[in-house]
Amino acid sequence: MSWLQTMYTMFKDTTCIVGVGNYYRSDDAVGLYIVDALSAKVVQPHVVIINVEDVIESYVFAIAESNCKNVLIIDAIEADAEEGTVVFGKLSNFVETGLDVSTHKLALRMSCKILEASGKDVYMLGIVIKHNDFGKGLSPIIQNNVDSIVSMVQSSIMSNQKECVYEH
Repeated sequence: MSWLQTMYTMFKDTTCIVGVGNYYRSDDAVGLYIVDALSAKVVQPHVVIINVEDVIESYVFAIAESNCKNVLIIDAIEADAEEGTVVFGKLSNFVETGLDVSTHKLALRMSCKILEASGKDVYMLGIVIKHNDFGKGLSPIIQNNVDSIVSMVQSSIMSNQKECVYEH
């Protein structure tokens, strides 16, 4: 199954989308900008969107106790790949294979264990960043990718929306 099919399938069930990052560390905020844009565009009862900034551990127990089946964490990653590259998969697979590349490694590793122990399927959508130096705003290459990522996630969510049928 391709990653896009996996995402479509994930959004058939209740899903919590979690944006992680720091607005004051340049590209590290990419996950926050994405969830902020999704919050303005997506109003679905089966999708909850949370901006946790860089303190996911403060929200993890509330997410674990929620009725969502899936958790999608959107975060900046540092990897030997071109800036703006998007990776997607089960968060535990990233950790197990040594691809623990998030800029928030320890907090995500712990959060993943807690969420999986509560029966959640935990996915990560990571965006390879250019830099995470202090500064506000995204670098141009990362900013250019935000809109397409938002559209991709939004279309995955909306693909499962039932069409309204009116009968007379």
